[in-house]
Amino acid sequence: MVWQLLEDLERSEVLSERPQTKPNPTIELQQTLADGTRVKSVWGYMHGIQVAKLVTVHFFDR
Repeated sequence: MVWQLLEDLERSEVLSERPQTKPNPTIELQQTLADGTRVKSVWGYMHGIQVAKLVTVHFFDR
């Protein structure tokens, strides 16, 4: 499923940004999976290795 989130990153909508979150800053995005399902994804930015990692995904309809 991660590939679906990566594929939709350019079209995603920012729901919130939390630059002060510990241990890493986070961002919440509204994204759409390949089958049309809308989800909220939470990504954390790891400064040390300069990579964003997927933290969790929440389905709006569940």
